[in-house]
Amino acid sequence: MPDAVGYRWLRLHKLLHIPRFLDPRDQRRVYLVFIACILFGVSFFARVYIRLTLPVPALGGAYHEGLLKTPRAINPVYASTNDTDRDFAKLVFSRILTYDGNGNIVLDLAKQYEMSADGKTYMVTLRENAYWHDGKKVTAEDVLFTISMIQNPSYKSPFIANWQGVEIKKIDEYTVQFTLRTPYVPFLENLTVGILPRHIWKDVRPEQALLHEQNLQPIGSGPYRFDRFIKNDDGTISEYRFAWNPDYYREGPYIRRLTFTFYDSFEMLLTDWRKGKIDGMSPISKNIENELNENRHSLFSIETPRVFGIFFNQSKNDALRDKRIREAIARAISRDAITDYILGEATSKSTPFPRFGETEPRGDTPTSTIVYDPGKARTLLAEAGYKDENGDGILERKEKKKSGNKTIESETPLSFVLTTSDWPDLLRAAEKIQRDLAAVGIDIQINTVSLSELDTSVIRPRDFEILLFGHAYGYEPDPFLFWHTSQGKDPGLNIVRYSDKTSDRLLEEIRTLPDRGERERRLRELEKRIMQELPMLPIFSEEYLYILPRRIKGIDPKIISLQSDRFNEVNRWYIDTKRIFK
Repeated sequence: MPDAVGYRWLRLHKLLHIPRFLDPRDQRRVYLVFIACILFGVSFFARVYIRLTLPVPALGGAYHEGLLKTPRAINPVYASTNDTDRDFAKLVFSRILTYDGNGNIVLDLAKQYEMSADGKTYMVTLRENAYWHDGKKVTAEDVLFTISMIQNPSYKSPFIANWQGVEIKKIDEYTVQFTLRTPYVPFLENLTVGILPRHIWKDVRPEQALLHEQNLQPIGSGPYRFDRFIKNDDGTISEYRFAWNPDYYREGPYIRRLTFTFYDSFEMLLTDWRKGKIDGMSPISKNIENELNENRHSLFSIETPRVFGIFFNQSKNDALRDKRIREAIARAISRDAITDYILGEATSKSTPFPRFGETEPRGDTPTSTIVYDPGKARTLLAEAGYKDENGDGILERKEKKKSGNKTIESETPLSFVLTTSDWPDLLRAAEKIQRDLAAVGIDIQINTVSLSELDTSVIRPRDFEILLFGHAYGYEPDPFLFWHTSQGKDPGLNIVRYSDKTSDRLLEEIRTLPDRGERERRLRELEKRIMQELPMLPIFSEEYLYILPRRIKGIDPKIISLQSDRFNEVNRWYIDTKRIFK
């Protein structure tokens, strides 16, 4: 006699054998009903599951990006002009404060901060759950060490000017106090510098710091940790790999692995992207927008406070010391034509500084202090003594030089070398500038260099006559590092060695005035002064374009200051998802 369980199995067994006693047509009907019941049940439970759960980011996937510059020093103390250094420092190193996708300052290593009523004292409390990638805790000692490293002239940090007159004091293991001699409005931006691990760097002498191996194999506390790099046969680095940090103290990261491959030219980068060897690339040119597949790619157009223009290095060509020559060059260039016909959606610039959210007068309109006027340019060149004596279309000036007892008369052509990167947008702009200046008798030779060479071979040694380049200002524009006399030598960023007492005074006041309206007025005064002295001519500003595969979610930046700021919220990027109950 079977027990209760055995009896139930016996009944089920009999039910399963019922189709054997039916004709083939009835069997098919039974099977169809059975399958329909199963499908209905699965569909019902799937709908219930979806209704009761929601998708959230999950760990998984990989992203592969192409870049044009190889890293030199992945170190926040030094990362100033090399875009790749800044990119990787953003991934590896944490900051006291950081930015969100809208350009707002938010907490990072800091759990909270307070500012005194007079704007001179900042008290920062750090998180207690932040760890370096080697497992040691992040403490106030690391913050003190990093800032003292920047403040020490022996390390030659380009950010030293931002920290002059700032006293830093450790209150306890997780509390730091910053005291300023005078209020400095953009000081919170100072706190977005990456923090170094003291236990790694404390025994490295200043003269060894820039070339230390840790600059290429960094240990930080950010969302991604250095994994490895791969070298070419000639010893140059061809690829960098980063892995997710499982001990990261904030949300994420969700993408398991990031890989970056370096290219010698934009064309090589573009070729590999077209072949699908890389997922994304940075930066990109506007002219490839038509190649995008909307089902596969996402194109982000992000506002940025970067101003491109031509910079005059008066120490490299004596003719540029004559303000009439600089003004003639400025008046011979049609900035609107460059932006309209060469760069498409770029914005013509009439001022040297960015204006977030403002409608700026176009470069060639009467509101600008320098307008497109080839006739005036020719007049200025004639006043400076230049004429086309031999009819070759290039202006010359007769000069007399003594050679022993003889005076030799020679003709010096008005000719300059315009240096820029091989970036397509800049190269097209350079060619248009060349044509504009040829129309008034100025000969321009274009010298193109790769983005990686631009920093090391041109900008840092100030080795150019005229440079077509872009200054990247902060979210709170502070032009001090770019225009103050004290920043004329490397690692300062005053690349034309501009020196003017009036400008220096205004730059210093902009940093200290607490009233935003007063700061804005000084900034406009400085703009006028720079446009009068003409150490550079602003030409255009354009949005930063960034391509990502559509499978990557969680990215929606509205404003970035630097190219590396596209990674401000990289910890929120994700590819895979999972479902959790609501």
